[in-house]
Formats: sequence, structure tokens, C-alpha cells
Amino acid sequence: MRIEKLEYYDDEYKWRLAEVDFLPNLNLLVGISGVGKTRILESIKSLKSIANGVSLNGVQWNISFSVENNLEYTWNGQFETREDTTLIDDSVDEEEPAKLISEKLIFRNDRVIAERKGSSIIFDGKETPRLSPFESVINLFKQEDEVTLVKAALDKIIPIDFEEPYRYWRMTAPIFQKFENTSLSTLQNSGLFILPKLSILYKNLPEEFQKIKDTFMTIFPQVSDMRIGTVASKNSPLILSQFLQEVNTVRIKEKGVDAWIDNISSGMLKTLMYISGLYLSPENSVVLIDEFENSLGVNCLDHVTRFVLDNKRLQFMITSHHPYIINNISPAYWKIVTRKAGIVTVKRAEDFHISSSRQKAFVDLINILEDDEDLETV
Repeated sequence: MRIEKLEYYDDEYKWRLAEVDFLPNLNLLVGISGVGKTRILESIKSLKSIANGVSLNGVQWNISFSVENNLEYTWNGQFETREDTTLIDDSVDEEEPAKLISEKLIFRNDRVIAERKGSSIIFDGKETPRLSPFESVINLFKQEDEVTLVKAALDKIIPIDFEEPYRYWRMTAPIFQKFENTSLSTLQNSGLFILPKLSILYKNLPEEFQKIKDTFMTIFPQVSDMRIGTVASKNSPLILSQFLQEVNTVRIKEKGVDAWIDNISSGMLKTLMYISGLYLSPENSVVLIDEFENSLGVNCLDHVTRFVLDNKRLQFMITSHHPYIINNISPAYWKIVTRKAGIVTVKRAEDFHISSSRQKAFVDLINILEDDEDLETV
């Protein structure tokens, strides 16, 4: 999937994103704090939820995207805005979800696959029996071949957030058996979280795990080896031994140290999660990374940034405030985010005549965000 255009409005919070054009591989969202960069990522993430049947009060959207074989689709819709009466009426146990007022899924700008008008839904030119007013047409018709393709694409919107990466996770024998003869592509598209994928990679696809390990050890040259192991030991209580055999963790060995180390640093762990997440994401995923630099040490920034820049199989939506990251990503990939009167706009660096020289471009960016009255946030 590649997101080409997006327009979004949240009536409940009066937050509007004016239509933005995205680049096919890398989009670095830059702007002052509080301008709406994170909200842009959240709005993209919410479309995956809507595609899976979630009702979002007061949300309107219009997205254009392409899927496999460059097939192009447009999907737009609007939920009603409902007031939350549970705060003023204790007799209301649960608020009814917001209904979809309108919705349309279009193929190549001319053929309407599905359309909702009030309570009426037309699919493939025929009116359907009354269906749920709370679920998107993508979720309602996900078994239909053409819609299956669209839903699979939207399911490839992947937020990568490792503020507090898990150090331990459970892997049962049936999970390993299910993927015993798996391919890398099958594992990437399995829908599993990153850590279980990493365990399966280590056990069933060791040559692929080696690629992640080599990248990790390039970033941390003091590391001589890495493996995925269980926390069980010969001293484990018998009553817990079976359970502990299923609990996995990352272990490293450092140069000059014989013992394996379980409790690796949070920076190391987050770096490993970035590498693994990008390597194990399905082909043509849309990867969302907020505050790209968080918990990454100075020694990691260069390697992880280049890892993203060199990855052409994914589309990235990244936010960052870090001068190193902004300076080391060409202004051609910048998306400058500004807000005025509740409307968030996203423009290219060239729209502001920012220099193509990376060093001067960063200075230009600072001057624009600080001095231009037209970009003042209100």
C-alpha cells in the first residue's frame, strides 16, 4: 500500500487536516511542538481501525492510495457526531456508536465499488439488505475479492512504538510448529507482533535472523553474539519450569565476557525492535514512527536513519525534532507541518523555497517556523 493523498476532520475535537500529498517511500513530518504531527499519524492509524469495523465519533476522511499492481482506490466517509450523554445521565450504561452518514469506495476515480447513503448501501451496482450502520463498507464486504484486497492493504498500516519494549514474551510449541516450514514473506504477513516473529525467525529461519543480528552488531560493535533464549534454568522451580521454557527473551554476549547477558539496555532493545520491525513488516506496509529519535543513542541514530533511507519496500511516515535526523534526511523528503485557526497544513520544503543544501536547509526551516507570521499556531 502507498498512501497518496489524505484529508481528515475530527468534528468532536474540531481538528482538520487539509489535503496532503505523500511521497511513496519516505515522509519526514517536521514542525514545532504541538502543531499536529502526531495527530497526523493517529489519523492514518484510525483509518485502519475504521476499515476493521470501528466506529469513530465525528470523523470524516478522504484517502487515495494504491495497492498491489498499482491499483488505485479512493475511500471517503463521514460518521455522525454524537454528544456523550453518559456524563450527564447515569441511567445510560453505554453510548451507542456513531453511525456512518456517508461512505464511498472508488476504483481508479470512476467505478464505485460500494456506496453508503444514509441507511442505504449499494455494492457493485446493487442495493443490499440493511446492514450495520456502524461498520465501514470495507469491513462489511471484506469477503468480496476486490474489497479483500483493499482491506489487506489498509491492514498494512503499522505503527511502530517502542517506548517501553517488552523484554519477555511467551512462545508456545504450537506457534513454532505452525511456522515450522515458513517463508520470510509468510512470516512478514502473519499478523504476529514483532517479538514472536523474531523468535520464529531465530528458530526456523536462522539465515534471516543472521541478517538482523549482523545489522545490530554493526551498530553495537562491542556485541559478539545475540540469540533468543528462554528464561528457564536448571535452578527453576519444577512447578514453573514448563511455563518458563515458553518465556523468551533477547540475550547478547559482549566481547571479552563469557556469560550471556539478559538485561540489555533499553537503547539496545529499542534499536533491535526498530531493525526487526522494519525487516519483518509486510511488503508495501505504511510504517508510522512518532518521535523517531526517542530512546536511540547518538551511536544508533546514523545507522537506523540510513536503514530507513535504504528501505524502498515500505512507505514511512515519521515525525522528528532531532537536528541530526532532519539534517541527514534530504529536504526533498520533508513535509513541513503548520497550523492556523485549527487547520493543519502539510507542504513540501520547496514550497517555502528552502535550500537544497542540507546544512542551509535546516537553518531555513528554523527561520520559517520561528519568524513567519503566516505559520503561527493558534
